[in-house]
Amino acid sequence: MSGKNTEDIIPMADLTRTHNVSVRFIEEMPFNGDGAHEYQEFWSYRKILEELKKTYPGIYKLPDPPASTSYNYQIPGHKGTIGIIAAFSRTFCGTCNRLRITPQGQFKTCLYDDGVFNIKDLLRQGWDDASVTQRIYEALQNRAKDGFEAEARRTVGVVSESMSTIGG
Repeated sequence: MSGKNTEDIIPMADLTRTHNVSVRFIEEMPFNGDGAHEYQEFWSYRKILEELKKTYPGIYKLPDPPASTSYNYQIPGHKGTIGIIAAFSRTFCGTCNRLRITPQGQFKTCLYDDGVFNIKDLLRQGWDDASVTQRIYEALQNRAKDGFEAEARRTVGVVSESMSTIGG
């Protein structure tokens, strides 16, 4: 988060030196719920990568697995890997296969939509598995092509919910 933890990027990346872990960085999302702080500067995936390159100029791109939401990198000589998620820039939308259910039961095909239907309500109304499955298939057939389109389709305005309330 701008002005909050950017000094932790390199120490976090250093964890990959001796540990076979995947350290992931994510662009700060615009929806932090009430009390969101003002951005000092936007830390895009490119800016995060440039910060890593200052310390690790040999960092190189790895192939991304299918449906990956992160761009993956390796630092020469390190056991682990680095992933950078361009969640706000939304450059991975074409390969995203994530589905979410909020704590309130809203079924979401994108972090940026306002929910397609309430799966909890359907189950409480006694819908059988086949009917719920059909509703999910219909939602997938009408999925937005990217987060920008999903946000434009919202009926309740711009995204302002907290990540914890949207299943992120």
